Amino acid sequence: MCDSFKYLASLLLIGIAAAGMAAGGLGSWTGVAAFVVLAVVDSLLAPDFSSRKIRYPWLARCLPYLHYPALFGFWMVFAVQISAGEISGWNLLGGVLSVGVLNGAIGLATAHELMHGNNLFARTGADLIGTCYGVPITDLGHVHVHHIHLDTPADGDTPIRGESLYRFVLRSVKAQIGETFRLEFAYLRKIDKSPWSPFGRLFWGVMFELLFAICFIWLAGPIGLPVLLITWIIGFSVMADYNYAQHYGLVRVPGAPIKPHHAWNHLQPFSRLLAYEITTHSEHHLDPDVSYTDLTPLPDAPQMPSILVCFIASLVPLLWDKMIARPRLQHWDQHFASDEERVLAAEANRVAGWC
Repeated sequence: MCDSFKYLASLLLIGIAAAGMAAGGLGSWTGVAAFVVLAVVDSLLAPDFSSRKIRYPWLARCLPYLHYPALFGFWMVFAVQISAGEISGWNLLGGVLSVGVLNGAIGLATAHELMHGNNLFARTGADLIGTCYGVPITDLGHVHVHHIHLDTPADGDTPIRGESLYRFVLRSVKAQIGETFRLEFAYLRKIDKSPWSPFGRLFWGVMFELLFAICFIWLAGPIGLPVLLITWIIGFSVMADYNYAQHYGLVRVPGAPIKPHHAWNHLQPFSRLLAYEITTHSEHHLDPDVSYTDLTPLPDAPQMPSILVCFIASLVPLLWDKMIARPRLQHWDQHFASDEERVLAAEANRVAGWC
């Protein structure tokens, strides 16, 4: 298949999940069930270290923008089915999980590609997609904090050793919101505008979020508000799981050069396609401005299993630590870390209570 069309996989997955939701009843579980099936298949496939050969670059540039109408439509189908009584009881849980998981997993990946765009149109696209998982305007902290301070205590998006996903989500989202306010307010003060001026992006981010919520609640009815909030919580938890799986336990001397071993990579075929190459993470941190289709997988960089598998495993802290994280961190300490980083790693192990 032409590499230009492979990235349609995530839109196809959203379409399948939306069709299941439209069918009602047990169909509401389609999205989360497909996610689990893909995780199993992805884990059984060999890693994909190939570089992409893009025949239609215009298609590659357009694809990320198509995810906002796709995800928005998925949400609205969910709302209509709730209002019609087609989804209730345990099937309502299926709908919440399907919408939350796919909006976090696919939404963050496409928003991430757009937030690194060097124009207002791309960043606005990222903000709109962010409304689908409840946290717009995350690019401010991501670009200006995470990409500078990754793997150091100054980065709220780097999970420390022994930290559960649940604790990390709270810390990470708090840090992202705090960094967004700090950076945006500093910019507005510089141009002599009020913190909530329409000349700033924060104002429009809040407006986008409110309009999105109004549309969903209007279609879903009174139950729409709690369903919306719970689904958003799941969505931004999955969103934060990307950083959890891609930087867990890694350390770097503050100010030291960023190298390939400062990120985990997930190079299984579906991990790369569904996540728009965000899982080719070492190369991304070496040059954040490179388009997703031009990222080069680095087989010699630190590797993790399928990102989909990591999402599921991280839900069970003991499973995550024992089976996935600690064995790979031990290898990282011995074979990747510099002498200074080994000192930091030893201290991190001590604080985590690891031998």
